[in-house]
Amino acid sequence: MISLKKSLQTLAKERPEFQKRLNDLRELHKKKDLLQGRYEILTSISEECPYQKCDGTGQYLVKDWKESREFMNPCPCRSDNAVKKKLLKARIPEEFVQATISSFDISLYKKQKEKERAAIAKRASANFVQNFNQMQEQGKGLYLYSETKGSGKTRLMASIINALTAVYDKPGETLSILFSPTIDLLDDIKKTFSDDSKVKTSDLIETIKNVDILALDDIGVEKVTSFVEEKFSGIMDYRLTNKKVTLFTSNLSIDDLDIKYKEGRVSSRIEKMAFPIYMPDEKIRSYLAQQENEDLQSLLYK
Repeated sequence: MISLKKSLQTLAKERPEFQKRLNDLRELHKKKDLLQGRYEILTSISEECPYQKCDGTGQYLVKDWKESREFMNPCPCRSDNAVKKKLLKARIPEEFVQATISSFDISLYKKQKEKERAAIAKRASANFVQNFNQMQEQGKGLYLYSETKGSGKTRLMASIINALTAVYDKPGETLSILFSPTIDLLDDIKKTFSDDSKVKTSDLIETIKNVDILALDDIGVEKVTSFVEEKFSGIMDYRLTNKKVTLFTSNLSIDDLDIKYKEGRVSSRIEKMAFPIYMPDEKIRSYLAQQENEDLQSLLYK
């Protein structure tokens, strides 16, 4: 006769929803035991842990008084830290690692027209993340542009990447990401030409070509030579042909890229690779700086 325990294990393997229910019940019993005094958390809680469960290391020590043993439990902040490390490795600026689409503050813009543009851009970004599988199948990215510097383009692009990492980056389905100012990326390629470079030019270009999500910040500010245009258009051509998702920010429209890339090969490829989103033409970076300075006044002048 098959034991009840064995039957439950077999059922759990065949029906994932049943396994989830079993896991939920186990967690419920753990909480019940914790409340009844069976378990005691021995780790001192730190403000570094957003969940107020550990000392910031991503795990906490638990005492099981019933079985007289101690064991380490993983804290939810551990997975958050893993995501943060991945984003920093992908070269997301640290100031934007925690940025989210939902916290993209439309109220920072003063003019009504710019508020409306910001609202449209925010909604389009959220829909892009929600429908990323279809966008990836078509190899379509986004091109966030406006003439004004400091209008929130980089912040919103980083928020999109953060959301994609949180939703789609899972064990066995890891997304490879590279975020870089365009001028820095081209400088990195140039540096590989030196004799003492530890990175081969071909290896770096292959990485740029094949990364799942390439985020290029401020395209159009770089100094363009015939060599730069050749290399850059080659990268764009490969990503277009192989349906790799690329995100851009720029102070130029796609058509105006021809002012910098005069042969027109870059703009024609980006036009096929990315959907253009007109961002607000209002500088909010200075507003944010003013807010930060006001917050610091109480510390500096107390």
